[in-house]
Amino acid sequence: MHIPSLLGPAPWQRQWTTLAAFLLPALALTVPSGYSYGAVLLLLGALVCLPRWVRLRPDRGTLALVGVTFAMGLLWCVLSDPRESMGQWDRPVKFWLGALCGLFIASQPPRPRPVFWGLLAGCLGAGLVALWQVHAEGAPRASGFPSGRTNAIQWGNLALLLGAMLALQLAALWRQLPRPAVLCAAVAALLAVNASVLSQSRGGWLALLLALPLGLWLLRRVHPGRIAAIAAVLVAALAVLTAMNWQVVEERWERMHDEVAQYDTRGEADNSVGQRLEHWRFAWQVGLERPLTGWGMAGYMREKAARVAAGQYERSIMEYIYVHNELLDIFVKTGLGGVLLMLCFYGVPVALFWPSRRCMQALADAPEAVRAQVLALRLSGLAIPVLYAGFGITQVFFAHNSGIMFYIFMNMVVWAALLGMQAPPAALAADARA
Repeated sequence: MHIPSLLGPAPWQRQWTTLAAFLLPALALTVPSGYSYGAVLLLLGALVCLPRWVRLRPDRGTLALVGVTFAMGLLWCVLSDPRESMGQWDRPVKFWLGALCGLFIASQPPRPRPVFWGLLAGCLGAGLVALWQVHAEGAPRASGFPSGRTNAIQWGNLALLLGAMLALQLAALWRQLPRPAVLCAAVAALLAVNASVLSQSRGGWLALLLALPLGLWLLRRVHPGRIAAIAAVLVAALAVLTAMNWQVVEERWERMHDEVAQYDTRGEADNSVGQRLEHWRFAWQVGLERPLTGWGMAGYMREKAARVAAGQYERSIMEYIYVHNELLDIFVKTGLGGVLLMLCFYGVPVALFWPSRRCMQALADAPEAVRAQVLALRLSGLAIPVLYAGFGITQVFFAHNSGIMFYIFMNMVVWAALLGMQAPPAALAADARA
């Protein structure tokens, strides 16, 4: 596939957003800060084309997605650490710039098929990076480049998300793809999930277990005759991955079991699981004292130091400024209002991408390739908030640059590509086949 066929015909603004839609997942985990390249392209495009797109009226879905993203930037003004000085504006600004880029890309929707190719390239890259780091460099866990300086939890969870998104797109598009592409995509998805296993991020495995029932239910609804085959392939793939990494899985499971037992019996919190459980206990109990307003970041830190000094909680929770649970962290610092906004940040994409019967029946007269492409975008887009909610059970994912950037910009890319599927039928059919 050459570049002109990937980007499609003019206008150049759509070629630009299509290139960004490809690069965002393709480079996400393969090069340092790889998720930033596509995002920077979108920001440049938004600034250059500002006089053109600012006059357009966005659809309600785009306004909802952009609005909740902008509001999250305001929330992170409260959640940011005041000790970081100017650095405390780093996270809010990313939300606000993401909202700006969302308006731009919705005005020039990217072609949908390059999103699939970007996911395929990204999964292959993540899988090969993980194999190199663990089996060639001898690293204890895969974490992405530069080796030893990136967060293995974030990296491994995003690898899992890439693999899930590609697998869902493949389940919808396999009839429209050449057989070599189907085989390559299946291998790439397995490599991405294997990268997550090699990262040893147990929170990602938990998120996948929680998301699997929803995924299988949706696939059963849209492909009722093939759910048994899909389930069989899934079980076989998980069995192969477990067998390939049996020692890693066994060690991590036994360590988790031991750490839970140590906390339950002796209250030990100087390990990964114990520290999380103690932090959750603190956040819940202290948050209930101010459920409407929360303590703010500064108040949270002062209160934690005081109660640890008084012997009410283990000292290990002083090591981190976040609670290791997205909703609990927001609850203790901003109260129920912040929790509601966080739920909307998950819920708006879920509502936009949900493959309802009404949405799919509206395409009843469209060519099969168009229906398959729309379904692929909806299923893979839905995976983003669902798996992020799972990751957030054991990690404050949006405290990290990768967590913010990938969520915002990948949601915008998939949603804009879905908007582009509302083009005239002839153009739709051409895009779906490309």
